[in-house]
Amino acid sequence: MTRGVAIVTGAGRGVGRATAERLARDGYVVVTGVRDLDRAREEYGKQPGIQLVQLDVTNQTHIDDAVALAEDFAGGPIDVLVNNAGHAMMGAQENGSLDAARAMFETNLWGAAAMVQAVVPAMREAGRGTVVTVSSIGARLTNPLIGFYHGSKYALSAFSEALAAEVGHFGVRVIMIEPGMINTDFPKATVLGDDITNPQSPYAPLFADLRAGFGAWRERDDASTAESCAAVIGDAIAMDHPPMRIVVGDDAVELDGYIKGSKDDEEFQGHLREFLGLDWPPVPPRA
Repeated sequence: MTRGVAIVTGAGRGVGRATAERLARDGYVVVTGVRDLDRAREEYGKQPGIQLVQLDVTNQTHIDDAVALAEDFAGGPIDVLVNNAGHAMMGAQENGSLDAARAMFETNLWGAAAMVQAVVPAMREAGRGTVVTVSSIGARLTNPLIGFYHGSKYALSAFSEALAAEVGHFGVRVIMIEPGMINTDFPKATVLGDDITNPQSPYAPLFADLRAGFGAWRERDDASTAESCAAVIGDAIAMDHPPMRIVVGDDAVELDGYIKGSKDDEEFQGHLREFLGLDWPPVPPRA
């Protein structure tokens, strides 16, 4: 029996794909948004409930077409929107590419906002619906050289919290998913700035430490997978009263504990440097 209709963005790989497949197994018709439609058709093959569409969330025509298709399947408002599309960039704040940062915000924040504006009015009128924001524990902490990315996730959290306060009155639910490290190929979607990859950069030693720290973090035995994150999303959607924010993974729980348990910002930054093995302490200004 069909449980409803969902749209999942950024479903070409990783958490997006795993979530689309999980919801299809749960009985949803899933309008599965991907950027490379030909590759997705080859990789997905024929799967019941999966309706692949080309969906770049920075392209309003793609958004309108995907939502129209989903609402046609539903015969009205769709049941679930999973805003998952996103990518990262690494760069120092003093000279990282602002063009790359703006492009990232267009996807991570404004693309999610455009999807909400296309989907939520009909949900509000129907008095039901669920919006899932796939964010990151990085929406509540900041590592060096990834400040622009964290900024996009902080902004997405603020947007989602405001949305929850606005549309909850009309019976529309908002669920924020905050995973830690997920063992996927997400790093392939990370833009590396020339300002940090240049061996002569003053931040080159920090970049080397950070990459090593992230590599060790990714190799942990208890690292989350796309499938385990998708299972949390599927279970949350099925709940009658899901929490607004769900932290996913033992590492995210550990970092959440640092956020809540540190007595001040200096102690918290020390926890983060230790967590990633960074040899980059603050030093007193020169006299």
